[in-house]
Amino acid sequence: MTSQSIPSQTQDSYDFDDNSFRTHSQRGPNDSTGVPDFPADEAEGLHFTPFNIEYRDFQIKSLPQKTLELFQLFVPISLVQSWIEYTNDWVAHLIENAVINNWNSPLKEHSRILQWEGISAATALGDQRPLHPVTKFMPLRKFELITRYFRTFDYTKLDVSDKSDLPKVFQAAEPWSDHIQNVSAELFIPGTNLAVDKYIIAYKGRSKETTLVKNKPTPVGFKVWVIAQHGFFLRWLWHMKRSPYKAIVIKLPVPKPQGKKGKTKTTVTLSNTQSVVFHLCNMLPKATYHIFTDNLFSSPNLFRALREAGYGATGTARPNCGISKLLKKAKESDKSGNGATFQYNEVRVIFTIDGLVSQIAWKDNSLMLFLLTVHSGADKERTEKKR
Repeated sequence: MTSQSIPSQTQDSYDFDDNSFRTHSQRGPNDSTGVPDFPADEAEGLHFTPFNIEYRDFQIKSLPQKTLELFQLFVPISLVQSWIEYTNDWVAHLIENAVINNWNSPLKEHSRILQWEGISAATALGDQRPLHPVTKFMPLRKFELITRYFRTFDYTKLDVSDKSDLPKVFQAAEPWSDHIQNVSAELFIPGTNLAVDKYIIAYKGRSKETTLVKNKPTPVGFKVWVIAQHGFFLRWLWHMKRSPYKAIVIKLPVPKPQGKKGKTKTTVTLSNTQSVVFHLCNMLPKATYHIFTDNLFSSPNLFRALREAGYGATGTARPNCGISKLLKKAKESDKSGNGATFQYNEVRVIFTIDGLVSQIAWKDNSLMLFLLTVHSGADKERTEKKR
């Protein structure tokens, strides 16, 4: 079963390994998805060439007049009919293999289906507060049976033997996931500013693919990588503990020598996590975007690569992302409590030697690190803050 393939018509023509974006059947051995970890850069540039982006707002195409018609774009009748066929085929398979006697086999007195699914905190389905008199149309037992055996996928097409493919749970969700993304792409034309981040889909059931992220509103569930605008998810990719997104190498144009010690980079290497940003950007319609990331993704290498691909970038950064050695030391000193070198609200900027990325340190309650390739060229506006 194919998994998370990138539409060819959305890929740009810049220079990269053609196999880098075939996400199925690509698992990096012993290279799990994680934060970037690169040595600090000792080189410093004298000038910064901003990547200029003309702002444009998002557009929403004409929507159906009725809410039901809009809902049916994402859940069409043909899709529901296929679910009915999948469910009936699955039950027939269970009956044929003597797993159940017939469709009306009784279940336990108190169904724990929703508790097992992790959707509700109630101990049994019957304990739920009814939102409408559904029992007038369907007995509780019948509803429990449908909930238990309901299938949105063809069980005969799940391939669990190929370890390089998506896990079973994601293979089952992939067809509907792809449909939702394709419909969203038809209705929503993204504007300039986009954000890439991780998202947790709540799930407390039995699955090897669940992720625990402590101190989060939704700590347990399936992790997905998303690119979004104004809270609307445009595209997403499944996160797997053994990352299928291999590190990629992207060639850069050779710039003119400038700056202090150090050599200009002609290629950049991206980690598995950083390559996710590239994958998501290439799933969008061809256009110039301004990508915002947090410090899980940001690094000078990633921002160079995005710039070469035609995307601007801004994001917070970690000291081990390959940022300037001076800023890394300043961050470490500040973290250890010896941050006297920076005054409150002070800003310092160091350019990369190729002049493509601006590295910024700003002193708030703690020292914050930033990276950017985009600059409007407007006059500096500074708001003084008091401690």
